[in-house]
Amino acid sequence: MSNNTMDPTMAPPSARRVGRHDEQRLVILVSNSKGGCGKTTLATNLAAYFAHQGQSVTLLDLDPQQSATQWVRLRADPRVESLGWPHDEPVSLGRLREQLGRAQDIVVIDSPAGMDRHTLDHVLRISQVVLVPVLPSPIDIRATTRFVQTVMLAPSYQRRPRRLAVIANRARTRTLMYEALRQFLSSLKIPYLVTLRDTQQYVQSMSSGASMLDMNDARFQEDRQSWQRIGEWLQVQRHLIRSMPGFH
Repeated sequence: MSNNTMDPTMAPPSARRVGRHDEQRLVILVSNSKGGCGKTTLATNLAAYFAHQGQSVTLLDLDPQQSATQWVRLRADPRVESLGWPHDEPVSLGRLREQLGRAQDIVVIDSPAGMDRHTLDHVLRISQVVLVPVLPSPIDIRATTRFVQTVMLAPSYQRRPRRLAVIANRARTRTLMYEALRQFLSSLKIPYLVTLRDTQQYVQSMSSGASMLDMNDARFQEDRQSWQRIGEWLQVQRHLIRSMPGFH
């Protein structure tokens, strides 16, 4: 071996550790162009799900309101940390990658509403899975349709499609609007994971740093099962990302 050639096995431990860490990381983007559709609710409950699985989670809070960051502070769980973003700082790819380098193996990105195409493409570049919450209203359905189209046309998505799934939020299943939502999701030919129940418990738990996964009351069994289904789907995606060449 030439003296100028580095043996990979002799690379500094920190370099080898970073490489393995990057390969193991799962980055989940929670996003929709429409505000008020439950992005932070979804992001925080996802963080709680992975924490309940014994995994360390980083919430990357890009929303100017920083509600997810406040939830992390209230929760005070050593397995869940937050990385905020200054409200006056543009979202750049370099800075996103810098933040990602400080994050745990599970990263959940709580994104702001109304990201422009340039910013969305930056965030998609570092993400592997995109979860889109949608409310059962005509305005939200139309906005979500446009957003999903924007995601699919983004340069980074065109180069490497991400796993994309939709979650119906605050839906009452026995309504005409819910049926319209169901048909909309079916037309997208994108996985529709669950319908989250319309309950004030989400608001109440958020205000105390709790999640639906923390509710042991039998009244919330259906809600816990919904989050379990979301988590299991994400675990499958994580396995695929690790095992299939080119998937990640």
